[in-house]
Amino acid sequence: MAISKMKRLSAFCLREDTDRLIKKLMRLRCVSLERAAEESASASGLALPPPDGRRAELENEIAETTQALELLHPYSKEKKSLFSPLISADLAEFERSGRAEKAKETVRAAGEIRRRLAEIGTERVRAEGDLALCRAWRAYDMPLSFTSTRLTEVLTGSFPAGTLLSRVSEELSEHSAMLEEIGSDHTAEYAAVLCHQDENDEVARILSAHGFLRASFREMKDTPAVEGERAQRRLDSLAAEEEGLKERLSLLADGIADAEILSDLQKTSLAALDAAGGLAGTEHTDLLSGWVPEKNAAKAAAVLDLYGCAYELTDPAEGDEPPVLLENKSFFSNFEWVMGMYSYPLYGSYDPSAVMGIFYIIIFGLMFADAGYGFVLSLVCLLAVKLLPLKATMKRFLSMFGWCGLSCMIWGVLLGSYFGDFPLQLMNNMLGIRAPESLALLLDPLQNPMGFLILSLGVGAVHLIAGMAVRGYMMIRRGHALDAVLDIGSPWLLFAGIGLFAAGVPGGIWVLVAGVCAMVFTQGRREKNVFMKFIKGLGSLYGLINYASDLLSYSRIMALGLASAVVGQVVNILATIGGPSVVGFLVMILVFLFGHLLNLAINLLGTFVHTSRLQYIEFFGKFFEDGGEPFTPLSVSNEYSEEPADAPSDR
Repeated sequence: MAISKMKRLSAFCLREDTDRLIKKLMRLRCVSLERAAEESASASGLALPPPDGRRAELENEIAETTQALELLHPYSKEKKSLFSPLISADLAEFERSGRAEKAKETVRAAGEIRRRLAEIGTERVRAEGDLALCRAWRAYDMPLSFTSTRLTEVLTGSFPAGTLLSRVSEELSEHSAMLEEIGSDHTAEYAAVLCHQDENDEVARILSAHGFLRASFREMKDTPAVEGERAQRRLDSLAAEEEGLKERLSLLADGIADAEILSDLQKTSLAALDAAGGLAGTEHTDLLSGWVPEKNAAKAAAVLDLYGCAYELTDPAEGDEPPVLLENKSFFSNFEWVMGMYSYPLYGSYDPSAVMGIFYIIIFGLMFADAGYGFVLSLVCLLAVKLLPLKATMKRFLSMFGWCGLSCMIWGVLLGSYFGDFPLQLMNNMLGIRAPESLALLLDPLQNPMGFLILSLGVGAVHLIAGMAVRGYMMIRRGHALDAVLDIGSPWLLFAGIGLFAAGVPGGIWVLVAGVCAMVFTQGRREKNVFMKFIKGLGSLYGLINYASDLLSYSRIMALGLASAVVGQVVNILATIGGPSVVGFLVMILVFLFGHLLNLAINLLGTFVHTSRLQYIEFFGKFFEDGGEPFTPLSVSNEYSEEPADAPSDR
């Protein structure tokens, strides 16, 4: 429920130690480095390093490793999934032990196979084209290399399908030429034309008029039958070679784990190279400038001492914009990513994760109030968190929905929704039992939508007041207690008066008048002119329209709650329409499963979106100061692997 305090890090290290130092800091995951600007570096007598040629080399290696992994994964005996555990590996030890070089050999071998498979694909396409061509010309018994004699020329080609070759032959007979029909298929009519060379131009004109296209046999010399057999043998040879290469891939896939660790090692090296490339320095030293959370300052200092760095860790100076690291208890940390989708708070302001988390659960549950859906949601999410080897971000994502599912169950019991009105439809239509009108303990949204609207607006009012309370807390924390009382207390007094007056409570009108007076005589207090003080105070009452608009936004709680309830009711009617028979029960099960799973999926998405929207617009609008940059420390790549907790801390 707080934003971690940051320390600015400034450290000089020997350039020969920079790479190792950065990789050591990456393992700590608590240091964020800033890239030096060329102007500020020059002003301090420092300079940025020239471009490092190793970057292009590393990028090529990463691309080759990535392509090799894409090729090897289908042949791996251990199939990867979203829930597969990461490989436990110490990247430094992996590199020292020689396993990295062996993994590179695997990647190189896979790359050669990938390139040969691509060549085989190209050769296969060509051989298949040759085979198809030879099959079309299989009745032609002349060598394909024969195209002319001293006095004659042979024209081989095709006409569009359906061409009357007899008519073409008649026209050619007048010009010392003859046409031989070779065959046909659904695309063309194949023919060979023998003509005297003196008549070649006239024959070509006649053939062109009928859509004749010369055939290209490329390097084929023998008859189509012989060339077709040759193309088939080539295809068989390519298939056999491809099968052998795939068998080699199956063997190489046994080393895919090391190739995956190699990928993380290469990406880590590239990240370290990028970090070093942004450091200003002198001929023999580099300046590291960045941020460290105060709680991790001792760990960072220990590493800097290890490399003999000259450093200092200081509080942020005026004008600094430290990155933001949120610190919440494990329960409330599940909601940090929801806020991150909107924006991070400014450093030094207020982290609303805890307050937002409480209201998020309440509003989500009320908006999707169904005990059955909530049970399914909680069961799936919490079991996944408990049993599957998930990354921390995925665990938080599922944990949040698991807790929201529990809220759905509670509200579902209060509002009498169990997969919609399934128990009632089951009793009435399938079991022959007269069901009660409702199972709700508080109110039934379908029978009392106005009561549900009042409940939704009531929750919204509390939500808005909580946002104003957070704003007041921030003002008090910054030493403006009087402003907090006047700017927050006055509207509250006015709201209380409106509520009491609307409820008909005796004396409510006087509370309302007191609230109006408080607004009019306090909200213009910063104006010097008495008349302007009054005008601005009077104008502050116009702000009630904004509060009313915000409050009406919470009617979406009722809208989405009724939507899921009505769809669930329709599904239940369709499921039980068959009556108490064997077929009826089978239909009920199928319709129940499909209909409610669809309703759950659709309304789960809508509930998530609209619950988030109420936080971002109505709640955050009362106090939130956005624009903070999230703290992104140097860290090793962990796409496939993670370092064990007991990894050695050697230099």
